[in-house]
Amino acid sequence: MSNENVKDPELEKILAKKANELAKKASMLGRLVELNRSNFDEFIKSFKVTVVDFWAPWCAPCFMLEPILKKLAADLANYGVGFGRVNADEEPEIAARYYVMSLPTVIIFKEGDPVDEVIGVAPRKVFESKIMRVLNS
Repeated sequence: MSNENVKDPELEKILAKKANELAKKASMLGRLVELNRSNFDEFIKSFKVTVVDFWAPWCAPCFMLEPILKKLAADLANYGVGFGRVNADEEPEIAARYYVMSLPTVIIFKEGDPVDEVIGVAPRKVFESKIMRVLNS
């Protein structure tokens, strides 16, 4: 008698949950995800490396940085790097947790822990080299 047709309901449930998690994670790759208190912690732990931009609507340099990060998010999607942004005016608790005092501030997380940052606007190559260094460490 073959066991190929025997279904294990518990295994099916675990596989379905994992498939949903992978689909959700894949939908976040390649774009800059808006983060807030309800999704921030889960987001930074969902990827080996996560890049988070702290910004505000009144911050002109923040708007200069946004297209750089959007392009990097698209270009580094194959590396599995998550990119998100936090409006520091709307989420001051998150900004305070990471001692964000200037905008824009970009923090690079590895497995949920902050490991590097860039304060202010910088050329794309600065962000890319820091991200790649963290990815390869």
